[in-house]
Amino acid sequence: MNHTHYAHLPLPEPLKPCIDFHGHLCPGLVYGYLVATEALRLFGERRSEDEEMVAISENDACSVDALQVLLGTTSGKGNLTIRNIGKNVYTVYSRSAGKAFRFSRKSIYLYTGDEKALFDELEEKFASGQATPEERNNQKIMKAMDLLQKSVDQVFEITEAPIPAPAFAELAPSVACTQCGELTMKTKMVKKEGKLYCQECLK
Repeated sequence: MNHTHYAHLPLPEPLKPCIDFHGHLCPGLVYGYLVATEALRLFGERRSEDEEMVAISENDACSVDALQVLLGTTSGKGNLTIRNIGKNVYTVYSRSAGKAFRFSRKSIYLYTGDEKALFDELEEKFASGQATPEERNNQKIMKAMDLLQKSVDQVFEITEAPIPAPAFAELAPSVACTQCGELTMKTKMVKKEGKLYCQECLK
């Protein structure tokens, strides 16, 4: 869904391409937006064209899409690692700075906006499974807009993370598997009796 669907909302400009990429506005996307914009500010850098920055996400939720759009950390470039252990934690590493910052969500979400009675009603319906699709969407938008009013340090504990420099994305030629013939990255293949096989064929 295009961000123009939310034209009535006071959205920050950098969030708009994230909505276009992700498809809708939701709290998870805002969490990623907060992390990405603060990481860019802390490092004084722009979006990665190559692998200038590396992001490590400890979940595979909506937030990851904002990291991809704003930081340029993508799985295709090899500078996005998803370590899905279900934690609301993100680490962003800058190669030029030679350091990383870790963002860990401080607490469960609590609504602090002006329409608390309406939000609580929607939350109750959502929890009981009685919310309509429109009510579920309204609840997500209210939560997202409320999060946008908070400073990043209200939402995340931010610490410098002493991690080793992440390796650059691996590049290797593709060769045909001896059994199925499908082209496979050579370094991911298994050698058996002097021949190379893809991992699927040797299961």
